Amino acid sequence: MKVGLIQIDGKMPNLALMKLAQWHRAKGDDITVLDISNFSFDRIYGSKIFMGGSGYDLKQKLPREIELQVPDYEKFNIDYSIGFTSRGCIRDCGFCIVKEKEGDFKDVDMSWIKHSKVILLDNNFLASPKWKEKLQHFIDNNLKISFNQGLDIRLITKEKAERLAKTKYYDLKFNTRRLYFAWDNIKDEEIVLRGIKILLDAGIKPYHLMFYVLVGFDTTFEQDYHRFEILDKLGVKPFIMLYNRCKERKLRHFARWVNKLYYQLCKFEDYKPYAKKGEAENATKP
Repeated sequence: MKVGLIQIDGKMPNLALMKLAQWHRAKGDDITVLDISNFSFDRIYGSKIFMGGSGYDLKQKLPREIELQVPDYEKFNIDYSIGFTSRGCIRDCGFCIVKEKEGDFKDVDMSWIKHSKVILLDNNFLASPKWKEKLQHFIDNNLKISFNQGLDIRLITKEKAERLAKTKYYDLKFNTRRLYFAWDNIKDEEIVLRGIKILLDAGIKPYHLMFYVLVGFDTTFEQDYHRFEILDKLGVKPFIMLYNRCKERKLRHFARWVNKLYYQLCKFEDYKPYAKKGEAENATKP
């Protein structure tokens, strides 16, 4: 067979496509990978034979014999491993599809790790009963790890923080030390601050931490700004996440002001793309 695999979007190679490539390769099929994710389009038209992924159907899954494949790293020309050491999550957050799509938490096989650099897609890595042995495996094998989907700050303990501090944690490109967390619920302020303190006490630098801050779901702008301000004062990098591609103009400008680091140059009420529309008087002042 002649098989075409098309990646339409995403900064990382698509894991499902990589497993499909490996499965077809084992059958001797001729595989062509087309990556159009780096092209800029205002609109895309396509004729489909097969389409999958959470954005299309939450119940869509790869057949088991394909799901178990080690991704085809060679065909996608990447020098790192990518995959899950666990699926599902212990949480059931209203803004998240993981519980519905993947069900209850479970550990899975780690045989897909073939490189010294690893991108983890686990939804809640620290919820695993095997978190300690997994981290120790990363440490013992001198692996560079990107906890790309983020770690649960509510599960941080002294022991976990000390083990994380010994791990070679990096960002998605493996050139900046980075641990990813999230502060989604305004009511979690005390536990978030406690978790950050535990991490810092373990020797992890505040600027190694990035916190995703969910906005546009169930918080006011004042609460969104408060979370940003607290993180910034601690020397932690905030990153604003707009819920479901929120269309509220003020939040979209706020996200750009924070994520593009414009807050290091000016106050939000002076941020020109927002202020020039005459809405600056409604911006929360530091």
